[in-house]
Amino acid sequence: MPHIQSPTAPRLHSAGGAFVFLATVSALVLMSRTPGYPVLPYVAALVFGGALTSLLLWRPAKLTGFAIIAVAAIGHGIALFGHTVFEDDFYRFIWDGWRLLETGTPYGIPPEDFVNNPSVPPAMRDILEWINYPYYPTIYGPALQVIFAITTFFAGADELGLRAVFAIAALVLTALLLRKYSADRVAMFAWNPLVVVESTLHLHPDIFLGFAVLAAVLAGKKHPVMAGVMLGLAACVKLVALAAWPLLLRLKPTALIAAIAVVAALYGVFAIQGLGVGLDSTQTFATQWYFNPFAYEPLFHTLGPTWGRLSTLAIAASIVVWLHARSRSFDDVPLAAIFGVILIFAPAVNAWYLLWLLPLALGRAQAWPYVASAVLPLSYLTGLNLEDFSLEEFQVHPLAQYAQWGAIAAAILYDMWRSKQARDANRQRTVHKTAVENPRISVVIPALNEEASVGATVRGIRGVGLRGLHEVLVADNGSTDQTAAQAAAAGARVVVQKDRGYGAACLCAIAALDPQTNIVLFMDADLSDVPEEAGALTAPIIAGEADLVIGSRTLGAIELGAMSAPQRFGNWLAPTLVKLIWGVRYTDLGPFRAIRRDALNRLAMTDRDFGWTIEMQVRAAKQQMRIAERPARYRKRVGISKISGTVKGVFAAGWKILFVIAREAFGDFDRPRQSESTSSSKAPDQRRSSSQPAV
Repeated sequence: MPHIQSPTAPRLHSAGGAFVFLATVSALVLMSRTPGYPVLPYVAALVFGGALTSLLLWRPAKLTGFAIIAVAAIGHGIALFGHTVFEDDFYRFIWDGWRLLETGTPYGIPPEDFVNNPSVPPAMRDILEWINYPYYPTIYGPALQVIFAITTFFAGADELGLRAVFAIAALVLTALLLRKYSADRVAMFAWNPLVVVESTLHLHPDIFLGFAVLAAVLAGKKHPVMAGVMLGLAACVKLVALAAWPLLLRLKPTALIAAIAVVAALYGVFAIQGLGVGLDSTQTFATQWYFNPFAYEPLFHTLGPTWGRLSTLAIAASIVVWLHARSRSFDDVPLAAIFGVILIFAPAVNAWYLLWLLPLALGRAQAWPYVASAVLPLSYLTGLNLEDFSLEEFQVHPLAQYAQWGAIAAAILYDMWRSKQARDANRQRTVHKTAVENPRISVVIPALNEEASVGATVRGIRGVGLRGLHEVLVADNGSTDQTAAQAAAAGARVVVQKDRGYGAACLCAIAALDPQTNIVLFMDADLSDVPEEAGALTAPIIAGEADLVIGSRTLGAIELGAMSAPQRFGNWLAPTLVKLIWGVRYTDLGPFRAIRRDALNRLAMTDRDFGWTIEMQVRAAKQQMRIAERPARYRKRVGISKISGTVKGVFAAGWKILFVIAREAFGDFDRPRQSESTSSSKAPDQRRSSSQPAV
């Protein structure tokens, strides 16, 4: 008998999540005010409270936006009465704010230079005594410095001012999340004890980075300039935000311009004063700091600190670029995973870094962000905090470190398994497609000065008895010879596209297709393709087994001299890049191919020259179409190739293919293009003589 969940269960889950969240925050605040700071109970409460809250809220709960904000506000309000334990960064924030108000810049001069300076007021002298690493100038970005200055202006040296500002930032971020996600999903962030602890209680400004990146995502395609401004501000909070900047390539150019302008303006205001912008201290942090690492640890011991850092940087950067590239659209980019990769490979990993990615993790039902938020507080169990003199001052206890990374690794493997299960189930649901019971095939043959071969090509494809052949279209691409006349004489319908370009000719023919056409077969006019093999390309589509079928010359037979060495190299490189980025294996970019008409429409093709074939294959891969390859023979062409026949053609084609791959990797595929491609074909001139009926 199937289990039927009680309708009261979601309410119990939400009420239990709220109770555990508030109880955890209250317990932590009480312990923070206890003399001696009970380290183990404090960390245990944070770990178990975070884990239990996430478990209770994992299943959909009956919640409203008002309830989310109200409970979160109570939690942050309680945290206002706490004391900051284990952390002393906030002294630097207050100091930087004072220096900015007094001198116009907090950069360039280390705090220790002010120890005997009589101009420092008494309240700031007390702050100065507690600043960590006082021999280094500040590292914090200009956007944070403005926030610090405003807070110091109103609250002076009182840390309560910072608590209030950070709490407000977290609550506003929660309100923004409610604009994008359901209330039960937002609770996973807003009621996470780590969020309150690391923002309002421990006073880490990383909440502003999460806020700025999320605001950019919300602005998105409707407000590209605002998206650029917010990602620019995010980079002015912490430079790690640059990992999200490839998002801007999916928007209008004004988005990237706005982001660069914001960074230039905020950094420029301080740079012109001649004391730097904190990059010297940032370099010190990046090259020397080492704390609670994961993937960096084995590379550090194997390659040493310098090569270990360079190796992890290269690996992390490659994965970040790959995650951006393989995403189909602006809204599909997994920013939480991108920042997660940075944490996995970083030489220093702190619990508050999760404030970057937790707001971005709500759109995907993955466990690893919440497991990480529950276990990363174990990093507070250091030799200093435990007063364990067998450990170095900032060394995390080995058991705590193993527990952190073991739990996170297990959660990542679990999410990967669930993702594979979902893909397999989706594949099974979509494998049965309707066969094309009444195939009507239109053959598209782009041609430019092919009078010696186009007639034989048309007669060849008309004479092979191709099942469902409906018409043959020759797209004359501005020929100066008798190409159009020869094609018409052979029985083709000729359309004219005077603008040169292989893709332009194909787009022209597509715009002229008979409305009843349901399969389109593309082939060249130079007799290099073998018409007798057309049936092998269309058969899988007619049977409902594929949406796109490529005639693979690599799997077939290439006549000696039919392909040049640069063509063969490009034919290996481009499919390899497609496989690396989108996980779809092609063996060829051959022009001989067949595709369902509805699938072709979904691809919204736009390329007007050498990038046509790779654009079709990449977009088919991104749309997860059913793709097949069939062996195809390839003969020496009649006449001189427009590509391999000239050095200019070889380089132009190679560059364009790589450009299209890059454009599709970082471009927003969901942007409407069909109308653009249709209008750009410029109303083809269709010619059909009375002796040229459709086949």
